Amino acid sequence: MSQCLNPECLNQNPSDTKFCQQCGSKLLLAERYRAIKIIGQGGFGRTFQAVDEFKPSQAFCVIKQFFPEVQDRQNMEKTAELFAQEAVRLEGLGKHPQIPELLAFFTQDNRQYSNMI
Repeated sequence: MSQCLNPECLNQNPSDTKFCQQCGSKLLLAERYRAIKIIGQGGFGRTFQAVDEFKPSQAFCVIKQFFPEVQDRQNMEKTAELFAQEAVRLEGLGKHPQIPELLAFFTQDNRQYSNMI
């Protein structure tokens, strides 16, 4: 299955689908990462189990979607900054068996995402 990443939709779609059958949103992030299911949710956003379709093994990874609960502009900007800082810190830490390894940090459809293993 392929999980739609549109916060207002979150429809499950067949694995071979490129666009959500309900809302039309792209299902591949950065043309390679496909969300499979939601595995967590909190104040900053949602976390998805995903696969990297670029790799022959279609290795599992995790996608964090910035989708904060705050609604006012000032707090939204601050939380977006904190989300980006988290990605910078993860990248700076490098590889460690107890810390997620950052694979990518990007924006798609006006939403920030980080991808890690």
